[in-house]
Amino acid sequence: MRKIITLFLLFGLTTLNSVAQSTTQPISENEVPQQVLDNQLQFFPNSFVDGWEIQQGFEATEDTTIRYISKFHKSGRPGFTASYLPNGLLIFQSAFMTTDNIPETVRLKLQANFNKFDIMSANFISLFNPKREIYQVKIRDDARAQYIYYDIDGNLIEENALPPEIILLLN
Repeated sequence: MRKIITLFLLFGLTTLNSVAQSTTQPISENEVPQQVLDNQLQFFPNSFVDGWEIQQGFEATEDTTIRYISKFHKSGRPGFTASYLPNGLLIFQSAFMTTDNIPETVRLKLQANFNKFDIMSANFISLFNPKREIYQVKIRDDARAQYIYYDIDGNLIEENALPPEIILLLN
């Protein structure tokens, strides 16, 4: 009986580990479709792209679509990311933020719910279809770090309720 339970647990852990796996590889700007390059310039005209990545193989959503990801500086600040479909459609953008820039509504909820944790940093993520804005906050308790998610009103979002785009961003 123990062997069956052990095998079942191992199978479950292996399945969970491969649920949202994707591959992300750096690529040159020459490999990025022109529609994506045009939209990067249109949506972020004063940005400087540090690099491009291609992401593919989304097992979590059975999605075979390729996504192009730009990492860029905006107005001289690093830490920006945008994700596009090959036709140039912008899926989401994210911006790194220090703890000082996390809105008070989110910070107060963090302090109430995770008072034993240190707040490390955050990303402000804007999804475009459907329109949704999420704070991804990195917290740490001793040596253990994890991400917590809040909407713009300071409501906690459970990981199982996150949109697939966010899950893909994590992998």
